Order: sequence, then C-alpha cells, then structure tokens
Amino acid sequence: GTLSPDISWTKLTLRLGYSIPNHMEIYEKFKSGKLEYNEAKKALLSLWTASGPLSKSRLEEMFKSWALKDDTIPIFQYLKSKNYITCLITGSMDLFAQVIARRVGADFWHANTDLIWDSDNYLKDFIYEINASEKKLRQLKEFCKRNSLELNECAIVGDDKNDIDLFRATKNGIVI
Repeated sequence: GTLSPDISWTKLTLRLGYSIPNHMEIYEKFKSGKLEYNEAKKALLSLWTASGPLSKSRLEEMFKSWALKDDTIPIFQYLKSKNYITCLITGSMDLFAQVIARRVGADFWHANTDLIWDSDNYLKDFIYEINASEKKLRQLKEFCKRNSLELNECAIVGDDKNDIDLFRATKNGIVI
C-alpha cells in the first residue's frame, strides 16, 4: 500500500489465481491463535502451490510487473538527487522488497518475511514474524547504525499500524 496501490500478500494470492478470502481466513486464524505458526504457513503455502510448485523466477517476474503509485519513482529520484540515503522497510517478503527496491533505486531494503527456496529455486517455506512493528524498528536501527545516522535524522513513510513504532522512534512520520 505505501508504494503500490495493492497489498503485496493479497495481490500475490490473487495473481496466483487463488482466493483472497481464503488467504485472509488463514491469516486471521493465525493472528487470533486458532492456527499455530507452522499450521498457518503450511496452509498458505498449500494455497499458493495448489496448482504446482512456485518458482522464484515466476514470483520475481510477477513483482517486476506490478504497478507502483505514479509518484513512487519520481520521489526516490528526487531523494537521490538530494543525496538522501533511502531504505525500503516492508512487512512483505524479501524477494518483493528486493525487486521493488531495485525498481525504485532504493539504497537498502529490509523485509518481514524470508522466502526459503529449494535447490531448484522453488518455494519450500518462509519465515514470518507476526510482530512486524518490532521487526521494522530493529531493521531501522540496523540501517541507522550501518549508515551512522540517528533515528531522528530519518523520515518514515508508511500506511499501516506496523509503522507506528517507526513514527514514534523518528518523530518524522508521514502517513499515506
């Protein structure tokens, strides 16, 4: 939602030809404790691979083709022209973050979810952290340390409650 008109998780499910309500039911059951972490992962992986294995190259091509909001690339170009260091911190998947960061010219990226591939580059698992807010804050602190920045020297652009801790930490939040 911040850089793209869609939420990556549900857009992926839709683009793979599967049901967003089924996806959301799995997620809500996980959040409410009705599904354990491993059960929820297995259910989502089963949904995504119902018609066969899901290759890294297929996902990458999908992410490359997704529309971005009209002002996304110009904003990154402007920030780069002013010598700002840019970092994409997303609640999405690492491959999505990598592809989008490359498309917009971000200097760094961090993601909430690591996709795990088998030896033939087919999706076999993922590591997801339910508390994306805490993870994003850790990632921001790592970014600041690596670039010799203080938190208050950063501006955060976000669209979800998992960005609130970033807004509080920097005191420079922009809500989309």
